[in-house]
Formats: sequence, structure tokens, C-alpha cells
Amino acid sequence: MAGLRRGAGWTFCLVVALSHAGCGPTPVNDPLAQLLNRDKDPALRLATAQQLGAISDQTDPARVISVLHRVLWSDSQPTGLRLWAMDRLIAHNEPDFWRIASRRIREVDQWPVLNPLIDKAVQRGDPKFTAALVRSLARTSMAYTDESRPERAAIEVLNPGQTLEQAVWGVFVSTDESMTTATRVDAWALTHRLAGAERTRHMLLETQSQHPLVLDLQSADWLDKLPVNREGILWLMRVRGEDEGAYWVHARELAKQLSDTQSIGLELRHLPVLMSVRSDVLEQDKASALASLTRRLSAITITPREVTGIAMRLPPEALSEHAASLCYADILTINRIVETLSDRALVATLFNQADQDLADTSTEYGGVLVDVKEHVTAELYPPDLRAHDQKFYSSNELIHRMYTGLAHYHFHAQKHANQAYAGPGLGDLKFVENLHANAVVFTFLDRDTLGVDYYQPGGVVVDLGVIRR
Repeated sequence: MAGLRRGAGWTFCLVVALSHAGCGPTPVNDPLAQLLNRDKDPALRLATAQQLGAISDQTDPARVISVLHRVLWSDSQPTGLRLWAMDRLIAHNEPDFWRIASRRIREVDQWPVLNPLIDKAVQRGDPKFTAALVRSLARTSMAYTDESRPERAAIEVLNPGQTLEQAVWGVFVSTDESMTTATRVDAWALTHRLAGAERTRHMLLETQSQHPLVLDLQSADWLDKLPVNREGILWLMRVRGEDEGAYWVHARELAKQLSDTQSIGLELRHLPVLMSVRSDVLEQDKASALASLTRRLSAITITPREVTGIAMRLPPEALSEHAASLCYADILTINRIVETLSDRALVATLFNQADQDLADTSTEYGGVLVDVKEHVTAELYPPDLRAHDQKFYSSNELIHRMYTGLAHYHFHAQKHANQAYAGPGLGDLKFVENLHANAVVFTFLDRDTLGVDYYQPGGVVVDLGVIRR
């Protein structure tokens, strides 16, 4: 198939393996154990495994199939062994292999394995495999541009007479009830990447599909920015059902009060601030709201970071550096957070939590700033996992609360003099980019001082000054 290329490394490995096999390796009692033994040379492992014969001839074919799948779908296994396992599985039960491959193709990150898998799918010629190829293509790649991706060429071959965009959209709106929501979400995200936000929105409003995911997205058309990935879709589905739908109805009514200029950039992460600010605040235009925020931050001193070791390309932290890229709802959110920093009860809560974090070296601490009846509280949520003192794993409960909260927050509280880490790290910035969330990080500058930094998607970081015990 034109455009699909294999690397040479796996071919060499296979040739070496066959030369060993031709020499007649010593029979072993358990070839499967040898196949899985990573301490052995890959060529010898393959040569020994070839003693197995046909899968159907084995006394325990289920075990053989299980081992071959373990080898095939693990990127830590040698390429030659993986390709050999693929061929054996296809020869044994081709329909079953493709059923499993449709689900597991996204686990393959090694192109010398992915390319032959795609080649075989094209040779088989089943357009039903399009959905699996869409899921694979939805992933980003460092090795290929979108135009040269092997999945792209395969989708076009399996769907003659359709453009790539049409084939991908067909997966999203498919009437096949067995199509998973995850597959549809990947098709939605890929369509955005291929067609752009404006055309994708147009296609969404034109479709007659009644799938619940389609209806959820159509119901959000009043947002300027629709969710584009799995996390955004989960957010949408969750808030649509919040308080039996009352939350969604109220947010939509508030959004209708905004002018066209105020509505620019409006997305899911902005709904909590719309729900909590006073009605007179919404009467401000963007310029007035920005002027108010600028005045509030005019007296702060930005805490410089002392990053050492690996070079970290971190964004600037002055409001003036990001003012042009902030939408009206962004400014409302930051303004509301700055207002809360004068609340002594909230400040006391934050210092109490930071002290707990300092004492616990197994994890960072974090939670959600929640605005209820014009009063913001800091709700702390234990992490799902504990890795080390410089990592915080947000729990599902925290993420769900974040959907209707003002902002996610966490602490950099490894020590009292922690200026070097005053602000979000690269992992923190990736978190808000993936979830499209608002976030704040509180950093100990000394025992009685916490630095406050706001950050959001697009590399926006704004130093909000400090709070004192």
C-alpha cells in the first residue's frame, strides 16, 4: 500500500532468528516461558517459540493465545517477536484477531509494528476496521505529520468514494449501536483537527443523528467553544445532568445575557463564575473588567522562579503579558479569585491545608475552590495515588467537583522556602491543557507566606501576589 513504510530493524531481527532456527535449537519443555523470558536473546526466543507448531495442536491453546497477545500488544517486546505473534494469531482465528485488534490498536506506539498491522487490515478490506483506524489516527504522532499518517491512507482505501473527513464523521454519527462512546469521542476530536472548529460545528448542527453524544453537543451550541476531547465530553455530560438539568438551564440563561463580545471564548470552565458573580458584574464590558483586574494586581510583586537543572520553558507571569489573549469570562474568573484572597477564613483554611501537605511527604495536596452563595471555600480532596512529594494525582471526586467549581488548586509545600517552585510546572500546565480547566497553585515562600499563581489553557499564567497567615 502506497505511503505505508516499515523500518528495517525488525526485518534484521527476524532474519537472525530464522538463521538460529535453521541450526535447530535445543528443544525446551516450555517454549512459551522461553518466549516471555526477556533475559534471553530475542532471536533465540523466536527460534524456540517456532517449536510450538500450530496453535490448534497445543494441549492448552487458550494459554498460547494469551501469551501471543501479551507479546504482540506490548511495546516493550522486540519487534520481530511481535510480528511473528501477529501472524500466528491471524492464521489461527482471523475474525477473533481483528475483533481484539480493533480494541487494542491504540496500545501500539511502535511504528514498525503499527505499519504491518495497518497493511494487513487494508489487505483484508473490511471497512468496519475504519473505527479502529480513526481511534489510532486521533492520537498525535511525533513520527508522522497528519498528511503522511499510515492510518489516513488506510481509511481512504477502506472507504472508496469518501473523503477522509466524511469517513471520520461517519464513525462519529454511526447508527451502529455497538460503536463505543470512546470511539465516537475520538472521531469527534479528529474531525476538529481535520476540519477545524467552525466546520465541525456546522456539521454537528446539520446532522440528523439522535445519538446521545450528538444531542449533548448540539445542546451546547450556545458555548463559543465546544469541548474537543474525551475530558471535555465527560465534563459536558456531567454538567448536563447536574441537579437534574437545572444547573445547565440556569447557565444557559445567564449566557444569553452576555453581549456578543462578552461571549467570545466562552466554554465549560467558565460556567461556575457566571453562576456565582453578581448581576451588576455581568454589566461590565471586557475593557472595564480588565481595568478592574489590572488595578487589583498593580501593587503585587511577581515572585521570580529559580529553576535549575533541566531547562524549563515556562510562560511569563505578568497580567500584561496575557491580557490580549484573555476572554471576558477569563477576566471574570481571575477577578473572582483575587477577591477571595482577602477572605481571612479562606486564607486560614488554605494555610491549614498547606501545613498538612508540608508534613506529608508522600504526595502534594489539592482540591477545588468552590463559590457558593458569594462565599468561596477550599474543598480538599485526597489523591487517588501517592507517588512522591512533588506529585498530586487528582481523584475522580475532585474532577467531578471541579466541573462546577471556580478552579482546581494544589500546593507546592515541600518546604517553607520554596520560591524555586512558585508557580505551575510543566505537568501542571499539561493538566489544564488536557482538561481545559482553571487552576491555582499555592507555594510556600516562607512559613507565613503563600505565593498565588493562576493558570489556564493556552500557557496563561498570572501571578496573583501572596497571602499571609
